[in-house]
Amino acid sequence: MLRFGCSIVLLSLCSDAISQTAVSDEALLIKTRALYDAPFSRGLVSFDCAVGFDWKGHFLEVLNTIPPAAVPTIERLQAIQHRVFVDHSGTTVSSIPKAPELDGVPKAAELEHAFNGIIPGALNAWMPFSTNVILPVGSTKYNFEKIASGYKLVMNGAGVAGTLLLAEDLRITSGVSQLPQPMRFTTEFINGPHGLLMKSVKTGDTSDGSAGGVADFSYTYQDVEGFQIPSIVRVKPSTSEAWSYELTDCKVKKGIVIEIGLPKTSP
Repeated sequence: MLRFGCSIVLLSLCSDAISQTAVSDEALLIKTRALYDAPFSRGLVSFDCAVGFDWKGHFLEVLNTIPPAAVPTIERLQAIQHRVFVDHSGTTVSSIPKAPELDGVPKAAELEHAFNGIIPGALNAWMPFSTNVILPVGSTKYNFEKIASGYKLVMNGAGVAGTLLLAEDLRITSGVSQLPQPMRFTTEFINGPHGLLMKSVKTGDTSDGSAGGVADFSYTYQDVEGFQIPSIVRVKPSTSEAWSYELTDCKVKKGIVIEIGLPKTSP
């Protein structure tokens, strides 16, 4: 109401109140951002890892047995080596030394295609938190509102619209976005050597919490040259069984840290 109802007599007092609110929001965002370990904002440019997956273990977890007809498929799939490259722009999966020939191996091409989608899907779900862009950046406008459980952070900008809920200690607990795509999510964090690390995130394509279609991603971490990057990734898609893979032989590329300007707080 102060923004719209300032009289001439109270103009200076009103201006002070608005300025105070803006400073408070900015200070709170700085404090929140500093709590999280976002390696891509600390000088990590990219990382490249071998991807390990136990196809025999996967079949046992899903079917509790290994059908004899599946043995040739498992052996052929296990022989394929993958690497994954991750930078600010996303995730790229490659087969080493080249894409496999799977003609004549029952279901092998279908399973390999599914696995090639699981790998980047899980890492891309981790990316907004590893870059800190889950919080408002650039010209995005935002404001914090104190609520009983902690804080509500509302964001609006070019191609960005959403709300985050944060606990009293500023851990992100859940969120709903309208842009860039309709989505809801809940998160868990653990303490790491450089700040909070995302332990898990559950995502859905609608803000209706009673609806189905939830995908579940969880992460454990490894230290590679001072950066915390995923080590074991477990994915439970909304429409299929769980998958778990390991990242090993990781190599990182470092660069200069570029500070992202804080967004404006005015709506």
